[in-house]
Amino acid sequence: MHAESANATLGLIEAGRIVAILRGHAGDADQVLSATLADAGITALELTVDSPDAFSRIGRLAQAWAGRMAIGAGTVRTVEQARRAADAGAAFIVSPNRDTAVIAAAVSLGLVAIPGCQTPSEIVEAVDAGAQAVKLFPAQALGPAFVRAVRAPLGDVRLVPTGGVTPELARAYRGAGAWALGAGSELLGGDLAQGIDTGALAARARAFAEAAR
Repeated sequence: MHAESANATLGLIEAGRIVAILRGHAGDADQVLSATLADAGITALELTVDSPDAFSRIGRLAQAWAGRMAIGAGTVRTVEQARRAADAGAAFIVSPNRDTAVIAAAVSLGLVAIPGCQTPSEIVEAVDAGAQAVKLFPAQALGPAFVRAVRAPLGDVRLVPTGGVTPELARAYRGAGAWALGAGSELLGGDLAQGIDTGALAARARAFAEAAR
């Protein structure tokens, strides 16, 4: 059952190829924000666990978008955070680092684990621990050429460059063989607590979605 759930999550992420990263407080606008992203063709949303009321918000989003958008927990650094994410209804976790205990816990709970890595050795260690995809972070320190080079010996690994990704870079990363892209402030904008310009967000989301196809 865990394998089926993980495969369904990977399928949702793959459908849009963009993982939108929501960090901080968005007031009561999580549903509006997620609907705007979905309408533009983005099918995965990560809410970082250092955001206010993160696990309750993940739960509400997961319930609202079941089967239509993969909802995950970001900045997961401990086994306890992975457990809380699973209990809340998250389908995947994303970490800034590679911690094999966190990866193993997430996989045992039926979650897709996407740990942060920066070297071939870290990538292989993460996959050996059970990670189904790997976040290349910070991507701005690596670039599309790194993805292309790593894909030669590690072509079976799902790579998700994250950090400083723009639509133009998303297109370049995908051309180099990236499986998906993580997009935070470049997609969602500035202080979301001050309100969401849905028109501007929709335009940015469409640009990212088109670039990632």
